[in-house]
Parts: sequence; structure tokens; C-alpha cells
Amino acid sequence: MKIIVVDDEKGIVEGLKKMIHRYIPECEIVGTAYNGLEGMDIIQKRKPDIVITDIRMPQAGGLEMIQALKQSSCTAKFILLSGYADFEYARTGMRLGVRFYMNKPVEEEELRDCVRQAIEEIRADNDSQQEMKQLKQEVLGRNQEEALRNILELGGGHAELVQELLQIAQIPRDNKVFTSMMIEFHGPVDVLKESGLEPLYQRIDLALKRYEGVYRFRYSGPQIAVLIAHGGVIGYGELVRSTRNLREDVHRNLNLSIAIGIGSVQERAEGIGQSFEEARMALSYKVIKGGSAVIPFTEIVNSGESSQPVPEHFINKLESALDNMEEAECTGVIREIFRWMEAGANMGLQDLQLKCLHILVASTRKMSFQQLQQNESLGRHILSLEGISRFRTLAELETWMIQTFRGIIGFKLEHHVPKKKDMITEMQEYIAEHYNQPLGLAELAARFYMNPYYLSQFFKQKTGETYLNFLTRIRIDKARELLENTDLKIYEICHKVGYSDAQHFARMFEKLTGCKPREYRKNLPTN
Repeated sequence: MKIIVVDDEKGIVEGLKKMIHRYIPECEIVGTAYNGLEGMDIIQKRKPDIVITDIRMPQAGGLEMIQALKQSSCTAKFILLSGYADFEYARTGMRLGVRFYMNKPVEEEELRDCVRQAIEEIRADNDSQQEMKQLKQEVLGRNQEEALRNILELGGGHAELVQELLQIAQIPRDNKVFTSMMIEFHGPVDVLKESGLEPLYQRIDLALKRYEGVYRFRYSGPQIAVLIAHGGVIGYGELVRSTRNLREDVHRNLNLSIAIGIGSVQERAEGIGQSFEEARMALSYKVIKGGSAVIPFTEIVNSGESSQPVPEHFINKLESALDNMEEAECTGVIREIFRWMEAGANMGLQDLQLKCLHILVASTRKMSFQQLQQNESLGRHILSLEGISRFRTLAELETWMIQTFRGIIGFKLEHHVPKKKDMITEMQEYIAEHYNQPLGLAELAARFYMNPYYLSQFFKQKTGETYLNFLTRIRIDKARELLENTDLKIYEICHKVGYSDAQHFARMFEKLTGCKPREYRKNLPTN
């Protein structure tokens, strides 16, 4: 602990220095002064933990010095020295927050006890400040994750809401460009069980350190979402190279295999959702590219196929049959597709195999990653070019495809996944029951075994509003009920309806009702 002694009597200053050196070795005298003005100057420069000061001194007394230092945000603990038993001095000192006093002449035991009491209080204050800092960081982390989830799941557009959510997340948005990634890890995860995701986060931060802002959080299960915000140009080739270095670094240092989908670079914040949709779509192609692939969205868009693609109406029919778990319909559509391929131009075996995988990826794009991973029929040994290469004829490929879709439908039935026509009602009921919980699109998608992006599209298509708007309406309606029927404080209502940020809650409330929560309660009719 650093101590400064201020007293106009040189003998007292020297005596205190000797006693502190001898009896309180954990403390160091870092400066002395002989009046209040000198003391103020040296205290501001050396920033001690403790100041021992006389009350009466020339030019400026101890109390005047303390008052001036308090106004300049000095955090030192002050111990007052006085040869006067004057109550007014003590009362003034108490108003200034001084809690420690010693009478002249100072005894060794009194000095030791008083300084150690001040040290204990400093340590307690430091612990309290550290706890408060950690608490604020945790709250910021939760607010940031919730805001980022909402941004990523909004899709394209929604400029005003995206700007507000970025403000809540404390992410700079002016003169920035943005891109997104989706990372999925698999393999031995013992290191993550022991220490959480922090080692993986550290590798992500290190690999992407060239960019000004890198924000990452666990999105769902084994998936991590990453948003990059940068004040300069993001070269896509350089981004892909950095991401491949990340994959290799994680495998080498954490013994984890990861697949990474990379979205496009967006010039405006409202494009973040689009970039993230692209990253998720790119990641879904890991079933073709491999479980440890880095897949840029541009690679999917530009890849094309050497032969004519499977007509979209076949994919739509297959997708609809799969949604409603109609096994006979799925089988019929697959047979139609294979008759179309059989009648087409000559295709090599590898082209046929690749086309089958593309059909499977396209028709299962609405399924969640959890469903794809848990379903043995879609295990990574089957969903890869290496696995499918054992099928050498069109007939073998057709049989494999039919068996695979039967396996998907069997999985859905086993896990009681609702049919498409019933799914929206069940989703709405689930949201209405769990509105007060952190309810992200990823969690909802995992519960209903559906891809988050397609769940979002499907929800809007069937209800006319986004999932987030529906959830917000439910929450604000519940908040209105609580304002009308309880005496709960505004921040308590905010937390009860599922918001962690009171300002964001107030803005959403005003947006839907036309007034702030306090105004709404104030304007309620009195009985």
C-alpha cells in the first residue's frame, strides 16, 4: 500500500515515516508534504492508497485539502491527525467521508491499528468494485448476446431496429463493414467440458485479431456465431485464409474439429442478418465439403454444377412431403427425380453422387443441425462424398436416397416432431408460455427440429409477422397487465417479461403502445 504523509511539523513527518517502515512493512511512503497545497499536488501525482494528514496547516489545512481532492475524484483513504479535541473538525471530516483519526502524539500501536483498518477497508472496497465490475460485465455480456441474436435472426433490412440493437450491444456501427460466421465443433470436447468455451473463444480472437471488433457467443448446441465489425476494408480472400488458420489452430491446440460457414461482407449494419443467413447456409454444405471444412458463401453461389440442376419443383415437392412426414409421397418424388436423371444427358458416377447430395441438402435445408446430427441415417459417414462413393450405380443411389428419407421421417415420428400444418400453432403456444425466458430463434428451432433461418421464413409466411415481432407483442401485452394490476417497479416488470435491458424494454413498450411504461401506469384510470 502506498502512503503519503502531510504535516507542517517535520519531526512528526520523519517520526511517522520511521514507525511505518518499522511496524507496517506492507506499506511504502511514496511522498511527504508540509502544507495542504503541496499535499494536494503530490497526492494527485502519486495517487496513494492512504493519506495521513494534519488538520491545521499553513496555506491550506487538511480538511480543505481533502475537500478539493474529493472533488477531483481522489479515492485515497484519509487518516486525520490532530492535537485538538474539537468536535467541529471531526464532524466536517465525517461529512467528507473520513473515518480514521489519530491524536498527537501518535503511539505506535494506534498508528498500526489505524493504518491496518484503512488497509482492510481498501481491500473490501476493491473486492466490492471487482464484484461490481464482473456483474456489469456479465450484464453487458447477456445484453450483448441477446441483442446479437436478435440482429442475426432478423434477416435482411430492419435498419432502425438493427441500429438500436447494436447500441444496446455497445457495438460501434458508424463507418463499419460487417460479416458473419457460423462455427460448429465436434470431436473430443473434454477441454470444453473443463473450462467452457473460453479456450475456443481465445483462439477465435487470436485468429481474427486484425479486425477491430470480433463478437462471438454460443448460438445453439455445438454452434458458435461470430460477428465481425471493421472500420476498413475486409478482404474476403484474407478473411477466408484467417478462418482456415483458425481451423488448423483449433485442431492443433484444442484437438477439436470445426466446420465454418462464412457469410458475405456487408457495407451497412442492416445487412448483418443477410450475412448470417449466408453463413448458416454455407455451413449446411459441410455434409458435402466435410466436417472440418471452411465454406465461404461465395463458393456455394459460384460453384454450379457441370450438368443441368434438378428442377426446383422436384425439390419443393420432396421438401413438402418431408415436412408432413408422408413416406409414400417422398418415395414417389425420389423415383420421379431419378427417372428424370436417367433420361437426361450422360453423367459420370461422381456427378451422380454429387447431385444426390445436393438434392439431400436442398430438401433437408429446413431441418435443424441437431436433427441432422442425431439422425443415424444422416451420419457424417453417409453425408459425404467419401461415404456415398460406395454406391456405384443409379439404382444403388436411388435405394440409398429412399432409405435415407425413410430414416428422416422415422426420426421425426420418434421425436414427436409436429407436421408442418400443426407446427405454427404449437410454436405460438410455446412462445406464449415461455415469453419470460431467454427465447432465441435458435432455441425454438432446436425444440421443433427445424433450421433457424427457415423457421423464421416459415413463421413470417404463415403469420404475416416475424417471430421476434410476435414475441415482442406477447411480452409487451404481459407488461401492460403487470402495470395495470401490480405495484411492481418498472425494472422488475422488465425482467418478468423476459427483457434484460430496461432501456430496450422501455423503447419497445413505447413503440407498441405509444407511451413509456411510467406514463402508461400514470395514465391508468383510478377506481
